[in-house]
Amino acid sequence: MGQDRRKRTRVKFNFETIVTVDNRDVRVQSHNISLKGMLCSTDSSFREDQVCRVTLNLTPQTEGEPIQATIHGRIIRTNPIETAIDFTLMDAESFFHLRNIVESHAREPERIARELLTAAFSPPVKR
Repeated sequence: MGQDRRKRTRVKFNFETIVTVDNRDVRVQSHNISLKGMLCSTDSSFREDQVCRVTLNLTPQTEGEPIQATIHGRIIRTNPIETAIDFTLMDAESFFHLRNIVESHAREPERIARELLTAAFSPPVKR
C-alpha cells in the first residue's frame, strides 16, 4: 500500500463497539483505534463513504450509569473481514475518553500529547 500517511498513533484495542448506520445498531469488535479512526470487524450493511456513529461503552453493563464515547465518522474502507472508520466529529467528553484509551494502550503515551500539536488533516495540495 505504499507509504503510511497516518498522523496519529494506532493502538491495539479489542473491544465490543456499536456502529450505527442508517439508524441500525451493529455490534462489532474493534481491532485498533486512534484519535482519528478505528479498524473493526465488518458487517454486510457497511458501505464505503457511509456516515456512521461509533459508540464505545466504557463501563460494564452491571455498573450504574454507563460511560460512553460517541463519535461520528465515515466508513472509508470495508471488505468481508474488516472495516476502517474515519472519525469526523466528537464532543469534548468523548475526546477525553478516547485520548485516555489511546494513551493507556500506547507504547509511548507521551507521544500522543506531541501528536496533538500537529493538525490531523493536511491542507489540500495546490497544483
